[in-house]
Amino acid sequence: MEAVIIGGGVAGPVAALALRRIGWDVTIYEAYADPAGDVGSFISLGANGLRVLDAIGAGRAVTARGTAIPLLRLWSGRGRLLGEAPRGRVTLMRGHLVETLRDLAIDAGACLVTGRRLQDVRNGTATFADSTANPRATSRETVQPDGGHRHAGQPATADLIVGADGVHSRLRTIVDPGAPAPVYAGLWTVSGRSTHPVEPGAFNLVFGSKATFVYAATAAGTLWSAQVPSRTRPAAYLGHESLIELYHGDRGPAARIIEHTDQWHPFTVLRRLPSVPRSHRDAMVLLGDAAHPIGAGQGASLAIEDAVVLAKCLRDRATVTDALAAFDRLRRPRTDRMLKAAGVNSGAKIAGPLAARVRDALMPVLFRRFATRGSAWMYDYDVEWQTPVATVSA
Repeated sequence: MEAVIIGGGVAGPVAALALRRIGWDVTIYEAYADPAGDVGSFISLGANGLRVLDAIGAGRAVTARGTAIPLLRLWSGRGRLLGEAPRGRVTLMRGHLVETLRDLAIDAGACLVTGRRLQDVRNGTATFADSTANPRATSRETVQPDGGHRHAGQPATADLIVGADGVHSRLRTIVDPGAPAPVYAGLWTVSGRSTHPVEPGAFNLVFGSKATFVYAATAAGTLWSAQVPSRTRPAAYLGHESLIELYHGDRGPAARIIEHTDQWHPFTVLRRLPSVPRSHRDAMVLLGDAAHPIGAGQGASLAIEDAVVLAKCLRDRATVTDALAAFDRLRRPRTDRMLKAAGVNSGAKIAGPLAARVRDALMPVLFRRFATRGSAWMYDYDVEWQTPVATVSA
């Protein structure tokens, strides 16, 4: 059996690695020339994402590229500690995560073709266009089942086509021509690396008076992210001095961390889908942000879950059609619940002055009572790789 995966970010290489474990031949097509390296911002993987990576033998390599952070702390903009809970995160640069996952997938026998952007899929055949001047194929095991080699420019026919091509997914519009287009989510972010020291061991989230601020001490320095609410989508972010000004009225290290930033990461406008699109059709399926862009610090972890559950369904069901139906049955309840949690999380970040006061007053009580029990469904999730899908309840 052969799979074509569209997208070489996080979900794509994880899907490739998981599919190789069940004996499939896999080719990943990535639109950009090189999506890895020291680029982009940072990602914090939760215990659920790390557990799933362990199930397919990737956890140790990923953990080695990042910094383990055992605690989550929530703060008010006035410097009040609102709550603390164990979370077991690993924080690392997105580029380093992608680079590690791609290397693992290639080591497992997957082929990676870069510089090719999906155009269309018809009758199980995907066609591509050049998106860079020099598309290239990379694999340490490029031989295809027919004994030939896949050429970077030719159409690709496969038993399954997987869309792991992000929030602006082309495959989403092919699977579901009526799928919603991404819309502005009311937040924009900018992040960076700072030389300003902070206490290690905690992932800190500060609900500032004008914007939320996230920071953590890592082996590479203090990584931080400013999450700024705005009713309209900005054409560009405010600039460094204006960004610092957002936090000058707050008690906390945000302004000092920004002032000592020595590496700036990209300005990003957050987007969401107005409704959840159809996740599969025929022999095509969507994973991660292509199907359900999610915040709440769970986007990458949920995409990793999707990829491995898909491979498990393909392993245990007789046909691709049955496997995709099982995949949807297993994943949709969790992704729907996660989307609701992400909405609550986003609402807390864009709260007005009155709502912010209520949040700061209630958060310590609610967090103390429900932080562990109330979030267990999110962080304790296990794909149970060894358990056949037929015996797993939705």
